[in-house]
Amino acid sequence: MPTNSTVKTIGDFSRPNKNGRIRWFPTRYGWLFVAALLGMLMGSINYNNNLGFLFTFLLGSILLVSLVHSYRNIRGIAVNEILALPVFEAQDAIFELKLRLLPKQRMALRFSLDDSQEVMVGTIQGSCARVSVALPARKRGRVSPRELTIVSEYPFGLFAFRTTCQVDGDCLVYPKPVPMQKLSMQDLFQAHSAEGVARESAEDFKGLRTFQNGDAIQHIFWKAFSKGQGLMVKEFMGSTSPCLCFSWDKIKPAHVEKKLSMLCGMVLKAHGMKLKYGIRLPGHLIAPDKGAHHKHACLRALALF
Repeated sequence: MPTNSTVKTIGDFSRPNKNGRIRWFPTRYGWLFVAALLGMLMGSINYNNNLGFLFTFLLGSILLVSLVHSYRNIRGIAVNEILALPVFEAQDAIFELKLRLLPKQRMALRFSLDDSQEVMVGTIQGSCARVSVALPARKRGRVSPRELTIVSEYPFGLFAFRTTCQVDGDCLVYPKPVPMQKLSMQDLFQAHSAEGVARESAEDFKGLRTFQNGDAIQHIFWKAFSKGQGLMVKEFMGSTSPCLCFSWDKIKPAHVEKKLSMLCGMVLKAHGMKLKYGIRLPGHLIAPDKGAHHKHACLRALALF
């Protein structure tokens, strides 16, 4: 399946520039921790309790160490590449981020695109890593995230370090297809724009062969199946398989998105049956052909219509 990728360094968080500036703030647990420390300090001063002072300063040093480690956990991250495979409408577009990390090990980082659902990565080892982040694809066309956000609350969750970066990448979103089980061969032929569709003739019978995924059901030799010989398919000599060209004008629903859903389902159905097919859109024609590349060319045309 083709990918949409941008091979480019889109954010280097090792430098405090505008694109990748690190901001930090205490979490609610951090504020609670600071309030407890202030209370312990006031009590130690009031009662002149040396053990209270010792315990307060010990916890204060832990707070400072947590601040330093949380900053080091997010510093030195660069996003070198962003990839996305095409998806169908109403699915999640999965963007794969290729990260460069200095130093190598990172703990408990959260990634999100455009304030979507965050993805927590527990441990990242090595100088390079890949992280997959989802972004809802609510409509067909292209999904282009604007901003990547990385958050670190490591190690104790007392401070949250947050950085954002403008990203440059997109994901192609195909129309939501009509379920293939709702489409029959008659529906495919009704959407065909040309006359004289070539069909196989029983007069040119060649023999039998083992059933393969995608073979037409009407060509199954059921007598052999009833005798326990497995699924066999009739082969014909000198005949050609149907060559279809699904036309925009032949689709019954008037709504544009419903038409695109019907065409999308027909493309998937014809591809699964290994038929030769094409599509005719207003001002655009894709000639009949076969193969995965042809399928994605048709779906791409429907997505960008």
